[in-house]
Amino acid sequence: MLTIEKQLVTLNQDIAGQEIGIPVYRLFDDRQKMRKKVYVQSAVHAAEMQGSAVIYRLIEHLKTLNLAAEFVLVPNCNPFGRTQRAGEYLQGRFDATTGNNWNRFYHYDRQDAVEFVRGLTDEDFEQLNKGDETSVIKRFKSHLLTQLQNKIDRDWGVNTAQFLNTTLQEMASKADLVLDLHTGPSSTRHIYAPHNLAEQAKAFNIENIISIPTSFAGALDEASFTPWWDLAELLLERGVTFNYRVDAYTVELGSQENISLDAAEQDALGILNYLSEAGFLEGFEGVPLTPSVVTELKNYKTLFSKHAGMVEYLAKPGEKVSKGQVIARVLNSLEFDSENAITEVLAPATGTIILHYPSAAVQVGTQLFKIAISEK
Repeated sequence: MLTIEKQLVTLNQDIAGQEIGIPVYRLFDDRQKMRKKVYVQSAVHAAEMQGSAVIYRLIEHLKTLNLAAEFVLVPNCNPFGRTQRAGEYLQGRFDATTGNNWNRFYHYDRQDAVEFVRGLTDEDFEQLNKGDETSVIKRFKSHLLTQLQNKIDRDWGVNTAQFLNTTLQEMASKADLVLDLHTGPSSTRHIYAPHNLAEQAKAFNIENIISIPTSFAGALDEASFTPWWDLAELLLERGVTFNYRVDAYTVELGSQENISLDAAEQDALGILNYLSEAGFLEGFEGVPLTPSVVTELKNYKTLFSKHAGMVEYLAKPGEKVSKGQVIARVLNSLEFDSENAITEVLAPATGTIILHYPSAAVQVGTQLFKIAISEK
């Protein structure tokens, strides 16, 4: 029988002591004793709201399907960022007080894996050599969770982004699959996938896939899969092949400060298609797949503005462009009386526009575009 639980998890208080929290939904089939776990969160960058609409659509569909996993879904997971505004808009990506990126303070230290392997016994290695990874998986997850709890509880405390990220990571640490739902500024849909999962990521039915290394740089997906790659590497040095991995993706669902429930339905169907193919649910009929392109992270380039002024974006997110093509024009109000009023911006290489800056007002050094470069 399907069970749905909803809990309000307190993450903050206002100065009057009023609790500020986030909703956490759990869906599972209570007839299953041993369940895989899937963790999905949205809007850690508070202005990136489409993922929350997608979680709503996911819950609608999960109610009708046979679940082979426990699902933990956390929409609008940043109660700090969602209260910080700059004029009419949510501050979104950064803490307005400190400037910290809300998605760069998750925790992982390779030494955590080193210490865990150092503590394994001869009996543990004997079990691993027999192909039984169950005990080590369970204990390593517990070990990682302890490191997170120790970080929050330390005497000197942590900054707000660390507190938020670590608290969310505690919920994600028990999962076999982690999905972090984001958007870009003005963006087409794309997904960051660890290199070993780039082909599997095509099941999400998203046209552009960015293949990233299995290393840690502060984001939730990296904090989820990197420990298991490090554990496998350390065990291999001891002559043991370790196969289990936590799979994790960052899924970029269009543009910030907007939601579309119709688009959210299509986004949810793509996620359900992946979940079905990966064995986390049954009864989903699948979707026709859109052809997708995998781009290595080294070929995902940022084009910075060389000029200040007002920019007209001619190339739109998702559009394919050729080297030398005019993709934007910058208008300089100090040159309205001369032929220098407009400066054309050319594509430095052939590729696909993934996103562009959300404002028409730019200065020198503004990130104008991000482009997935086509390999020759």
